[in-house]
Amino acid sequence: MGEASMYADKILKNAMIYTMDESRPQAYQLAIAGGKVVAFDEEAEPYIGPATEVIDGKGKAVLPGLIESHAHPLHYAANLQQLDLRTEVTPSIEDILEAVRRKASELPAGEWIIGTGWDDSKLKERRFPTIDELSEAAPDHPVFLKRTCIHNAVVNWRAFEKSGLTANPADPEGGHFHRDPATGKLSGLIQENAMKEFDVPAFTVEQFKEAMKQAEQQFFEWGITTIHDMAVTKEELTVYQQLRKEGEFQMKVRLWLWAVTQMGWTGVEEEVLALGLESGFGNDHLNIQGLKYMLDGSVGGKTAAASEPFENDGENRGVLYMSEEKVKGHIARAVENNLRVSIHGIGERAIEQALRAIEQAASPEKNRQMRHRIEHCALPTEEQLERIAALDVVAASSIGFVYAIGDSYLKNLGEERAERVFPHASFKAHGIKAPGNSDMPVCPGNPFFGIYAAVTRRTVGGQQLGTKEAISVEEAIKAYTTEAAYSGFDEEIIGTLSAGKYADLIVLDENPFELSTERLKDIRVSMTMVDGEIVFERSKHPERISVN
Repeated sequence: MGEASMYADKILKNAMIYTMDESRPQAYQLAIAGGKVVAFDEEAEPYIGPATEVIDGKGKAVLPGLIESHAHPLHYAANLQQLDLRTEVTPSIEDILEAVRRKASELPAGEWIIGTGWDDSKLKERRFPTIDELSEAAPDHPVFLKRTCIHNAVVNWRAFEKSGLTANPADPEGGHFHRDPATGKLSGLIQENAMKEFDVPAFTVEQFKEAMKQAEQQFFEWGITTIHDMAVTKEELTVYQQLRKEGEFQMKVRLWLWAVTQMGWTGVEEEVLALGLESGFGNDHLNIQGLKYMLDGSVGGKTAAASEPFENDGENRGVLYMSEEKVKGHIARAVENNLRVSIHGIGERAIEQALRAIEQAASPEKNRQMRHRIEHCALPTEEQLERIAALDVVAASSIGFVYAIGDSYLKNLGEERAERVFPHASFKAHGIKAPGNSDMPVCPGNPFFGIYAAVTRRTVGGQQLGTKEAISVEEAIKAYTTEAAYSGFDEEIIGTLSAGKYADLIVLDENPFELSTERLKDIRVSMTMVDGEIVFERSKHPERISVN
């Protein structure tokens, strides 16, 4: 051992290290060299050299870096530059209108006012702002405000005018211009593909890069060291490549390429297939995972393709974006070209469509090897769970929804159906890998909200979505570590603290295995490491307040 090159760069000692590695579940000390974990406990002692930095863990809990398995990080980053319309910031419609008025007073006439985060189920008035209210607040500015689910938005009359739309536009395929039931006139609510009818200006690459640097620090503060971006097009790919090349970006990113033009995002399926890109192209820090497809909407927006109608909404069972034959064609071509598929399916009908497409795309053996994913996978039936397990499909569960927007699930689905959404206990019983996620910026990106939700099934409003699908604290943490790593074919390099894996880890201010479950959501990260480098220390940001 005598050579300096064999000494550790860092030793983390006096800590309660929960490795999530079943071969060595706990440790009190670990050594880091060359960005990777090299030894534990007494085996780490010989690695201490004259230049080794020794970090005292002060008895705190240490976990592997958390993996956000389904997010829209660049959209989250862009949102940091827009009006923040989350309920805790703007609890009423008047607060939203006041925020619009303030922004209108700051911008030249004609420039777009863009915001995101409102949720009619949480607003004081329990409704959305109308087109007339937004027009009165900003008569000279086009206004475009996205709902928290990003499947709906509200706009003013100037937005219609600026985008060359009439006062009586036809619904585009897969979209809807909502009208007031009493008058038949436009209400200002636009749904799904109707949003892409508006000429909302896009961020430039340089704006995205600066915003993403800011967002990266928030991710580190939450303990997220790897993130899956689920809607990558040319702009996003350019941003990530340039950030990595410039050496100012340390997160590991997994890229899911947006396949079909929907929701205002341009699909890249044809270009990807023509170029011959395959899943896995890239390296440990930035790589392509596969193609992402959308089959239905959201529960909050009552556009998820459910098997039964939403509560108190007539015969509305949501929206399927594509015919089954069209979906099958897309999935078959992707799989034939060695591209994994990630399919957004929330309601039972969408999950069924996704499963049928996967089943016919390849042999069961090839499908199992590819680890296809169903995103959100909120309402699978027992029969669908059996098929998901048989194909080793990953159920990319948005368990974070339970805490953040679970109240709207109860309202729109009713108690019985809400109790079986994101069924983690059932996933576990069937042997299904079910990484947790927030779908940020749809919901707050703090993974401990998702861990709390998986364990307690409680909403931000204090309601509970039953307990039969609740899981243990350890199982919930594994949803954000080992199972999330599996979902990206990353289990050999991250997801556990093991010798030879990257030293991506977080130190917590409180131990999740010793706290009451109600306090899980309040855990904060004291320190975050990526590749053995400290990228966040709370002691250096004592007054920082987490956003979203």
